[in-house]
Amino acid sequence: MGEYIHPGLKQEVAFFGGSYSFVEEGRLNYQGKEVFYLLGIAGVESSCCGSGGCAFIKIPGYVLSWKKGWNKFGQAISEVERILSEESQTAIRKILQEKYPEFQQIEFL
Repeated sequence: MGEYIHPGLKQEVAFFGGSYSFVEEGRLNYQGKEVFYLLGIAGVESSCCGSGGCAFIKIPGYVLSWKKGWNKFGQAISEVERILSEESQTAIRKILQEKYPEFQQIEFL
């Protein structure tokens, strides 16, 4: 169990060679629990392999408390439980791949 600070949506974050941004937050019901996920887009402008990009999904975990407060920067804070079960991860990954086929990279935090 831990706190998760929500990133700003559609705010570009630069990294070496490119940038990414989260474009949408979502919640998914799974076996009586609510899974919190974020859709993101990354672009690579310059790297040894050329330019490119990808669409990805980050999954902080099961929601225990949704946006229970705010930090000093105005970002929402939720309480989440990491999803450690490989069986649950596989099932959730499959559901999200069917819902968002263009988002093939899925990572559990």
